[in-house]
Amino acid sequence: MTTLATALSPLVTAGETAPEVTLDDIAGPGGVLVLAPHPDDESLACGAAIAAAAASGRAVSVAIVTDGSRSHRASASHPPERLAALRRAEVAAAVEILTGRADAMTWLGYTDLAAPETEADFAAVSDRLGPLSEVTAIWTTWGGDPHPDHLRTWELGRWLSARHGIALFGCPVWGRVETRWPLPDRLCRFPSAPWRALKARAVAAHVSQMTRLIDDDPEGFMMAPELARHFVETDEIFIPT
Repeated sequence: MTTLATALSPLVTAGETAPEVTLDDIAGPGGVLVLAPHPDDESLACGAAIAAAAASGRAVSVAIVTDGSRSHRASASHPPERLAALRRAEVAAAVEILTGRADAMTWLGYTDLAAPETEADFAAVSDRLGPLSEVTAIWTTWGGDPHPDHLRTWELGRWLSARHGIALFGCPVWGRVETRWPLPDRLCRFPSAPWRALKARAVAAHVSQMTRLIDDDPEGFMMAPELARHFVETDEIFIPT
């Protein structure tokens, strides 16, 4: 029988013994920009670090790249526009839980499965994000996550990092379960224990993804409760570039 432990990728085992880092190590002295491919990735990937950065007084901005409107494609009760609006409200609540601010979230609104992928797209995103001169770290999902929006968002992060001279860290989401990429040469572990209660609340705020709130699409996404607990109860993995 397949259990969560056997389903997790070798990256998780490597993360358990990776060197521990401080917030200063992964954030630097200034602000933090978080790039989340979908609503909920911000909480799952690095919710504890977001909470820690906000509590430290750093300016934290969380940009949600896509609208998450394809997680329940067969639902009659939640067609794409209604689902996108629901997921926007969920992520706004989650980001406010983590940061204590109602204005920390930027909604980019690309269609689910259509994250930006060209340099022109990346430049347009950069313009929408505004000045990044005070940002000293970008946190995003890892390019080894087996999802096209995650890979494109990772490439967006790389482009912004190179263009603005900002440190970049990848935080695996689906790479914790499966990845075709080899284990990175460097990875580190942010101790999440002091922030897990806030992270748990933020993850739970994504009700459409964590429960059967949308009950008219049997094939619609719902994260297994044991996997959600894994994200909350384990330290966060940061992969520097």
